Amino acid sequence: MLDIKLSVMLIEAGIFLVTLILLNQWLFKPLLSFMDKRDEKLADELKSISSNNNEAKQYEQEIANILENAKSEAAKIKKAALEAAKKEANSMVESEVRSLETSKKAFYSELEVKKEELTKELEVSSAELKDMLSSKLKGIAWKKL
Repeated sequence: MLDIKLSVMLIEAGIFLVTLILLNQWLFKPLLSFMDKRDEKLADELKSISSNNNEAKQYEQEIANILENAKSEAAKIKKAALEAAKKEANSMVESEVRSLETSKKAFYSELEVKKEELTKELEVSSAELKDMLSSKLKGIAWKKL
């Protein structure tokens, strides 16, 4: 029935073993080595990514701190400028008030002088008017008599 020859079986076993050894040397070892290197490379890249992620978080925190400091500094500068502007405006208002007070005093002085002049003119005019009235009244009184 079946003829099994030991020599053919040994040759086939030898060819199989040689094929296994050659496949192991030329295919499996390089393939496993490549896969191991790829796994190591991926692990290194993951570490690098995690390190970069931590660095990015640190930079984000630094940026947030810088922005916060810049905002507070801007608020201080704005507040100082506003206070300076208020002081300048107040000094300008005070200066203008003093100027107006001086003008007002000068106006009142001039008004007082004019009042005195008018009073003197009125006194002189009233004396002339009295004289005129008395002369008219005397003239009227002489005409009736």
